[in-house]
Amino acid sequence: MRVLMVLDSLGFGGTETHALSLAKEMATRGIYVVVAARSGTLALRFKAVGCPLYPIDFPITIDIDKQRKEQIIDQLGAIMKKENISIVHTHQTPSGILAAHAANRLSIPVVFTAHGTYYPSSELETILRLASAAIAVSPPVERHIRPMIAKRFLIPNGVDTNEFAPLGRKGRQALGIPDDALVIVYSSRLAWAKASICFMVLKAGKDVKRLFPKLHVVVVGDGPRFSDVESLVHLIHQTCRETFIHLVGEQEHMPQYYSLADLVVGTGRVALEAMACGKPVIAAGNHGYFGLVEPNSYDEAWECYFGDHGSRQGCSRYILSQDMKHLLRSPLYLEQLGQAGREWVMNQFNIRICTDQVLAVYKSLLKGEGKG
Repeated sequence: MRVLMVLDSLGFGGTETHALSLAKEMATRGIYVVVAARSGTLALRFKAVGCPLYPIDFPITIDIDKQRKEQIIDQLGAIMKKENISIVHTHQTPSGILAAHAANRLSIPVVFTAHGTYYPSSELETILRLASAAIAVSPPVERHIRPMIAKRFLIPNGVDTNEFAPLGRKGRQALGIPDDALVIVYSSRLAWAKASICFMVLKAGKDVKRLFPKLHVVVVGDGPRFSDVESLVHLIHQTCRETFIHLVGEQEHMPQYYSLADLVVGTGRVALEAMACGKPVIAAGNHGYFGLVEPNSYDEAWECYFGDHGSRQGCSRYILSQDMKHLLRSPLYLEQLGQAGREWVMNQFNIRICTDQVLAVYKSLLKGEGKG
């Protein structure tokens, strides 16, 4: 089995980190994985796993002239021939559409993993028409793609629970955060709805600071709204006359940043990674607010992918600050939530289990079972 993993780019994000975890686990099993993408932060990590990288200048949109489209398709076809690829696994559009065209011409099966409901409808319909099978990472995504493709599977994003594991509270000193501080970590790409959540987290942090003077907030992520986040942080620091918010930008090694936290605010893969690191999570994402992820709400949290693909209500500064205050008053409960969360992720979202399921999809296609 020789797999071509296709991504828009190797920038840092949930989709890219999932593909890296998948490639790493496959490599440990002796499966040959090749990657085609625009370069980015994670390129060296893929190389370290042993994946040959082919830089492709994928367009931002599929609406490009026919000549350029054919050039990229030919380029991808040449890679597939050279590397004797047996399965093409795509994760995004437009890179997935172009790779699927190349694979179809060579009669190579194509798997598309839908990581959300945010894909432009015309592009999603196109990639699912070209794909041999689709994987949905959550129940709402599975329902979203159900009318468009018959052969589909519900397989969650897997987490490497050896990499994402409790590390204590290391790394605080480097950011000038005292050991006895209370720390809230927010991690996401600072764009679209997730940037708006970041603004709410920062304002809620300002409110919580009045009750917990030793509070610090760490924001991990970059994106087109980073400068707006910087401006808000500057204003909050001026108002509070104290520096307690730390913007650390895009970071490759997330476990050390989760380790700073008493509480993590995030969604989707961030929520799973943080829980794998033994951290309690307040879930808020693109769709809205889920709230505290507790054992009695695990199934519901998974059902809506921690606020990214579904939610309980809209997110607001007030509801965030109320839940933050409630949790930070209960350090023992925070610790219990962290332990329970790690156990749940290890049992339900371990990368080894998810890789088994992905490989079963590959094998079914290589046996010629078709699109169903």
